[in-house]
Amino acid sequence: MKKIIIILSLSFILNISFAKDIVKGIGISKCLTFNNSEAEEKIVYISWMAGYITSHNILKKSVHANNVSYDRTQIWLEYYCFKNPNKNFKDAVSAYINEFTKN
Repeated sequence: MKKIIIILSLSFILNISFAKDIVKGIGISKCLTFNNSEAEEKIVYISWMAGYITSHNILKKSVHANNVSYDRTQIWLEYYCFKNPNKNFKDAVSAYINEFTKN
């Protein structure tokens, strides 16, 4: 729990220092940081991802990445981030949306 509070605090600080950027918070962290996080810390990343996808769904007026389990999502993100450690987490989420959205 202590780690989650620290991560949320860092997310708030990053939001202030990168206020001019479109994507804020955990989305600007590197994939390497996500992969090096412990399982309970990854919940914060997945929560950020859920909010990002919800916002994307509202703005695009469609449903993206529907009916994909939490475990499959985490495994997919870990694999993507392993292959792309220097990409931002937001880039991983965008790739996830492209992968799991039916056209």
